Amino acid sequence: MNVWEYDIKALRYSDLSKTKEDLNNLGIEGWELIKFADEMDENGVIRAVFKRPVDYVDSAF
Repeated sequence: MNVWEYDIKALRYSDLSKTKEDLNNLGIEGWELIKFADEMDENGVIRAVFKRPVDYVDSAF
């Protein structure tokens, strides 16, 4: 059985290249995108929900 760690992070969404950069960096840290929030704020930032296996955290440190 997998045990998951969850986090909600703010991402730059108004610029596709910056969004991809943010997502790639989070992927390197073991995070998997679950869902974007429905709305972007006035600064072009959107919230997103991520998960990663708890054992990934244990093995990274």
